[in-house]
Amino acid sequence: MRFTKAKIVAAGMILAGICMIAPQQLRAEVPKTQMDGVMGQSIKEEMDDTQISDVDTQRDGLLSTYAMPRLLGASKASSGYTQDFLDGSFTSKVDYTSVTYYHKSDYEDAQLLNGIDVSWWQAKNKKTTALNWEKIHDAGIDFAFVRVASRDTSDGSIYEDTAADSHIQAALENDINVGLYIFSQALTEKEAKQEAEYVLDLADKYGWDVTLPIVIDREKGSHNRLTGGKLSKAKETAVCQSFADTISDAGYQPVVYASYAWIKSYIDTDSLEDCGIWIARYNNTTTSNAKSGEPYADTAYDYEFWQYSSVAKVSGYTGNLDVNFWYKDTSAKTGGLKATVGNAFDPVKLSWGKAADDVTGYRVYRYDKTQKKYVNIKQTSSRSYTDTDVQSGKSYQYKVRCYWTIGGTNYYGAYSSVVKATVPPAQVTGVKLQKRSSLYLTLGWDKISGASGYRVYKYNSSKKTYESVVTLSGGSVTSYKVTGLKDATEYKFKVKAYKKVNGETVWGSASSEYKTCTTPLKVKNLKLSTKSSAVTLKWGKTSGATGYKLYRYNSKTKKYEKIATINSGSTVSYTDKNLKKGTTYQYKVRAYKKYENSTFYGVCSTVTKITVK
Repeated sequence: MRFTKAKIVAAGMILAGICMIAPQQLRAEVPKTQMDGVMGQSIKEEMDDTQISDVDTQRDGLLSTYAMPRLLGASKASSGYTQDFLDGSFTSKVDYTSVTYYHKSDYEDAQLLNGIDVSWWQAKNKKTTALNWEKIHDAGIDFAFVRVASRDTSDGSIYEDTAADSHIQAALENDINVGLYIFSQALTEKEAKQEAEYVLDLADKYGWDVTLPIVIDREKGSHNRLTGGKLSKAKETAVCQSFADTISDAGYQPVVYASYAWIKSYIDTDSLEDCGIWIARYNNTTTSNAKSGEPYADTAYDYEFWQYSSVAKVSGYTGNLDVNFWYKDTSAKTGGLKATVGNAFDPVKLSWGKAADDVTGYRVYRYDKTQKKYVNIKQTSSRSYTDTDVQSGKSYQYKVRCYWTIGGTNYYGAYSSVVKATVPPAQVTGVKLQKRSSLYLTLGWDKISGASGYRVYKYNSSKKTYESVVTLSGGSVTSYKVTGLKDATEYKFKVKAYKKVNGETVWGSASSEYKTCTTPLKVKNLKLSTKSSAVTLKWGKTSGATGYKLYRYNSKTKKYEKIATINSGSTVSYTDKNLKKGTTYQYKVRAYKKYENSTFYGVCSTVTKITVK
């Protein structure tokens, strides 16, 4: 059994008193008619202090004269249980009643929680709660259903329970979760919807923090309005469904409360949709199949709550109280966890699906490498979270689980699957040219923290797209020589950093576009001719050149000096005049390229000599 967080405690029924009242009922046999839970009656009846002996119309606070329920497990009863029944059950001892209860094993992995239900019968002058809710909570009560309204069993009018707000506010102040119920006498789907809307209006009016279901209480009442209506099973089920649909549409959870016999006779649990069951069964088991037959075959339907006694003693109240078990399923696993991240320095955005309709919220966990464990980084009522405490180039792991806060304690669902997110490396900056030639360009850039490497892209003008040139491994490799280029040609480049994580590659944003050009080729075929104190230079045309620079050697300065600039790439001759006959001159030529307000020069031609005639 898993009840590490269950709170199965305090107060109860005194068996000696039971024996005094009805000793003949302490038998092992399961009676044909079990005690039903009863939570309401007409306003005329409630204004009358006359005690009512009819067990089906009893209300908490008026229970001193009816015959006590037969108790399986009391005296020597347990010796008569079949092994199949015992195998299909687990037990809990409740101090509120001093009785051991048998629970269906289907609920063994649930959290077993203790609660009460109250109305104005537990209030002073039907207005102010008579319970010490702090002591009630300390006694182990974590939840309470409070009656907020009733439909009169005689004239069918609906009236408010004037003690409801007092009960609810005091319960909430003491960390006791609250649900609401209405004593119903609805005979039609329209009346059931009216009852649901009446409860919803009260919840809005008072601003109650309702975290448990809103319940329709189905029982006959002393004036037999409901039983006099003679609803078929299909009609009764439709009435309950109408109430449930109205409650669901308002965002709350609906539940039907009824006795074991009522559910069996009047409610088709198989066709009841999106509506829980709260069974009233004043016994120490919900089934009649303890000694023969298939265990729990007569209560094969699921129920979330079991009202098991109306004469419990709980510290914090002098009278008897209705007590209930809640089989709270906390096995829900949060699914659909996703992690997305945009560019470097962007946060990691997490989102996930709804684990269950009634969760209080979710906890987000991130793996801490230093502590070597997952650490809670956020508790939220929404289904998304943005983690801003991240760094570019780093990887993170997350998981999420839902939780319910019940009685001031958090109960957690199963963890989601782990998701991983890597914040992309920062955008590459500082792209520059380290070396230029006519056939290659050497690029450099700033080192990016956390990068596993870089990729260099070159623009393809014919395809109008950037294409990968090379992928470099190593975050410290911050330069690359791009070869195979054409002389005197413009080129555009971008560089990206990347991060390798578990075989996957996460890319940072590309750098800003960097444009530059190669230099012209070396001028070839320089030829000289001379006459009349002049030298004529001719050379081969250099593709892509904007023009040419011509240089002549000065023997005095021992330097080459520019003698002319040709501003056309197509002009490939020049005459150097007024030279001294008989003197030998040396020349060289180089092409140049004008680009983006800069001038880039090719390699000078081979030096050529000539003696002037």
